[in-house]
Amino acid sequence: MAVFKRYKGRRIKPSHQAWAKAKWWTEFSLRGHYVLQSIAGARTRAQAERAESNIRESIYNGKYNKGCGTDRFSEFVDTAYLPWAKDNKKSYGHDEGRAETLKEFFGNRQLRDITPMQIERLKSTLLGKETYRGTPRKGSTVNRYLQLLSKIFSMAYDNGLIETNPCRRVRKEKEGGRRERYLTYDEEARLMKALTGKLSYLLPAVVISLGTGLRKTEQLNLKVGHINFGNVPVFYPVNGKEVEILPNWLLVSESKSQRPRIIPMNPVVRATLLDLIQDATGDEFVFSFARAGLSEATIRKGFREACKWAEIPCGQTKAGGLVWHDLRHTFATRLREQGSHELDIMQVMGHSSVNMTASYAHGTPAVMQRAVDRLSEKRGEVVEFGRKAG
Repeated sequence: MAVFKRYKGRRIKPSHQAWAKAKWWTEFSLRGHYVLQSIAGARTRAQAERAESNIRESIYNGKYNKGCGTDRFSEFVDTAYLPWAKDNKKSYGHDEGRAETLKEFFGNRQLRDITPMQIERLKSTLLGKETYRGTPRKGSTVNRYLQLLSKIFSMAYDNGLIETNPCRRVRKEKEGGRRERYLTYDEEARLMKALTGKLSYLLPAVVISLGTGLRKTEQLNLKVGHINFGNVPVFYPVNGKEVEILPNWLLVSESKSQRPRIIPMNPVVRATLLDLIQDATGDEFVFSFARAGLSEATIRKGFREACKWAEIPCGQTKAGGLVWHDLRHTFATRLREQGSHELDIMQVMGHSSVNMTASYAHGTPAVMQRAVDRLSEKRGEVVEFGRKAG
């Protein structure tokens, strides 16, 4: 056996005074693996030798990876996962915030030492805890943490750092139904009336959101060159490809799904955008703070104040509360109300599945009333023709 004690970078003999403080190490080569690692928890030579035997056994069985002994959760998140998420995910900000909670819980534990039971304890600490909004954390939010954690372990598994993903043995929390809030026509009239004076800067953004279903970030990233006001198609480069923008359509070059899409403009949207981009160049943002006074902060603050003036409950914490993203729900719901096919709505919204579209395009009372009314419509009479005599 090749076990020894090391203290402050050097091997220690049994007679040395630092022997009691030293840690057990193992060093050997086997089947192309060079192993040099400390044996955590070993108190005696016999314990160290048994640990070394386990390592050798794992090499024979093809399960050994020397990274397993050194990679720690927090370090892996900071050096591997978050840099990848920053380059590949639009929701990087959410991952970064939730990762802090995960790192605080798991700390410097080794990746291989995190068990399903520990993940169950994580769920217990998250569920029901008061959020910054002052409301208890729901099961759906806990599941977002579990999804992030599972992605982190999947990345570690793909890189050979762990033998299995412990999240696969942990059940997700039950979730309630999706939000079914949209702006009614009466509420829209009151909201538009409130968007005057100091809140008038928010009016164009509301009009565009209701008329195109653009997400907030998609609106803020919309450039003048993404809009085709002409009578012939134009092409715009996106990620090395030329995307065709039809006449009277606009382009969403950076979407949540990482795929560009084009959306038709109705007359109100077209007139609003034309008024916004006067004397602007193709590379300028339509909804910049300098041009339109819009940013994440001004939209959030202004929308809350406008809802207050319009006497519309605002915020997810209030019963029936309206949030900015519900304008996107309103767009999809009204398309469905006008009889648009779900596949067409899915394409315009930029969804990856009809199920997701169904959670946005809600059934309104008017649609259901028309459907029920059709049941009372008279059908054509059945006429029987007699058989001809042979």
